[in-house]
Amino acid sequence: MTTNPLDENMKTLHLLSGGLDSTVLLYDLLQNRADVRCVGFEYGQTHHRELDAARAITKALGLSYETVELARVFGGSSLLGESGSIVVPNRNMVFLSVAAAMAEADGREFVTYGCTAEDFDGFPDCRPAFVAAMNAALRAAGLKVSIRTPYVEMSKRDVASIGRKLGVPMEATWSCYLGGDEPCGVCDACKKREAALQ
Repeated sequence: MTTNPLDENMKTLHLLSGGLDSTVLLYDLLQNRADVRCVGFEYGQTHHRELDAARAITKALGLSYETVELARVFGGSSLLGESGSIVVPNRNMVFLSVAAAMAEADGREFVTYGCTAEDFDGFPDCRPAFVAAMNAALRAAGLKVSIRTPYVEMSKRDVASIGRKLGVPMEATWSCYLGGDEPCGVCDACKKREAALQ
């Protein structure tokens, strides 16, 4: 189903936002006996609650979780409390560049993140062409690490199905773009999550 499947025993730095896709992928990596280090990014997002979810998930799994502060880097998005769309310009390129540097320094082979086919329309930096370009840039920079996106050809419903088989605690994940104590149920992320879990 996917062009870059998970390998057993892979050594990866995993981008864990605390959302459904990244959490299911974490469980999938562990199922495949991967050596996983998890990282998240604090970039001034209104939905900072997602990082709390990520911390709770990794704690329950006995894994460490570290965050990288990038709050002064981005702008021009409603996810930062500004006017604009939900797209944070160049966010994934920055995340992946930082993660690749961290992975290379730690002797890891891969950086993994949980983008899906449903992300293509709104988020250009979740498309296969972007991932291929990032990998080409990493090779040109002399890095050994490469980016893997095992779910890039799947729907979120496919990912939720994998999560159920793996026993992922879906209720522990956070997808809402708003920063309240409970999901709003009306933002784009909440609607996609609800459709995936039905």
